[in-house]
Amino acid sequence: MQLPSLNTLRTFEAAARHQSFLLAAEELNITPSAVSHQIRQLENTLTVKLFERSARQVSLSRKGDQYYTQVQQALQILSRATSSLAGPSRDRQIRMSVVPFFATRWLMPRIDRFQAAHSGWELAIQTSTQRSDFDREDLDLVIRRGGGTWRGLSSTLLLEEELIAVAAPSIANGANNLTQLKTLPLLYNSQVPSEWREWFAALGQEFTPSGTRLELQNNSQILEACVTGIGVALIDRQLIGEELTQGRIQPVTPLSVRGMRNYFLAYPKEHAKRPAVKLFQSWLQNELKL
Repeated sequence: MQLPSLNTLRTFEAAARHQSFLLAAEELNITPSAVSHQIRQLENTLTVKLFERSARQVSLSRKGDQYYTQVQQALQILSRATSSLAGPSRDRQIRMSVVPFFATRWLMPRIDRFQAAHSGWELAIQTSTQRSDFDREDLDLVIRRGGGTWRGLSSTLLLEEELIAVAAPSIANGANNLTQLKTLPLLYNSQVPSEWREWFAALGQEFTPSGTRLELQNNSQILEACVTGIGVALIDRQLIGEELTQGRIQPVTPLSVRGMRNYFLAYPKEHAKRPAVKLFQSWLQNELKL
């Protein structure tokens, strides 16, 4: 069998990681149709269905998920091998894994400020929600969403969540209170399906939804579905400022809940003295004060 091209594998990895052809296209600076075409070609070459497709979303098939894990590892090995020969010195590089929604909504818009302040340093960023193997992936640090306690890791709180229920105006205008909110179509994050129940409980409400339930892979997909008017999203107010300002979505209720899960910087305790870790942690904390 002829091996797929490296470019095709990069496209597959991005689409699989984001669970979205649109987000993969944005990352790779190509069109969504180009992503779809490359994925189709890859599936035809392998004679394997890599993605399950519906009208509004894509998700990895069982074999696609297996292939994604192996392709991602192979690309990481190639990246490290190339960097060791042609890239900047490793001691001037900060290698990290960041939860995707925080990466795209908070970190990426500020990368130019980091580069302006620390022009001699290079950032190597991958996105994931899974537990990282710091040695195998050659990572300095990670940014994760959760409770802040991970075995063997030191963690620092970066951003405390403020979860609000938002929807496109066509849906948001259909509810004036929490009782009516329960009748609307709700969007669920498959990684934390209990979030809606926890949110209502924090407001002293029993959670008895009667509307449609749609479960998606991550917050990027949830926000995309919310903006297009599919349902109500439960999402961090601080990471959707642009959509709120533009009026593409709006709060269904002014009520919010803080601190259910938060964003943390984390790294092995023995990494605490690494210049890369100290520099990036200091920059993050300064940015969060602005």
